[in-house]
Amino acid sequence: MSQFDMYDPDQHRLQQQGQQPRKKSKLALLLLVSRVTTLVSLAISIVILKNSTKTYPGKVTFYGDTYDNGYRIRYSDYSSYKYMMFIMVIGCVYNLLQIPLALYFFLRHNHLINHTGFVLFQFFADQVILALLATALGATFGATVDLDKGVRRKEKVEKNLHHFWRLVYLPITFFLIAFIASIISSIITSITTLTNVKTDNK
Repeated sequence: MSQFDMYDPDQHRLQQQGQQPRKKSKLALLLLVSRVTTLVSLAISIVILKNSTKTYPGKVTFYGDTYDNGYRIRYSDYSSYKYMMFIMVIGCVYNLLQIPLALYFFLRHNHLINHTGFVLFQFFADQVILALLATALGATFGATVDLDKGVRRKEKVEKNLHHFWRLVYLPITFFLIAFIASIISSIITSITTLTNVKTDNK
């Protein structure tokens, strides 16, 4: 009997059906991990940025302005870092809301709200959040590099600002991790959205 005669279409279909849940399970696990990683990384970045300060006691001159009673530099002194903080808070809230949905998808291999409109909304929301994270990351990283270069050849007091910029690189690193994890979750959401739309159109 040849191999063609031994082919069983029913068995082949069952094998395909068995492979699809395994693939969906891996995607669901990766989605859950990426959501949690994004949330944790953003939360750590917020805490570090919030506590990244440097105090200069006594009479201090910064950028031509003199402060007789000392000066304390913090993230809120710069628009780029305030924007970064704002976007990170939005990212935390969004991923905090998404984690229960990702957990349900991992446990049940199906969306909690299995409606095409909601699935599409989730897809577009992921793209918006990813775009916001990208703009904040680019703005803060570029600002930190430029500001750090600008103080290295200045007078001694302003040169000490280099220590503050070194502190800021740490929350930016965690922000970068969150951004990469957000890219992964966005890709998985795109795959699940496409699968859901195809299924509904059949």
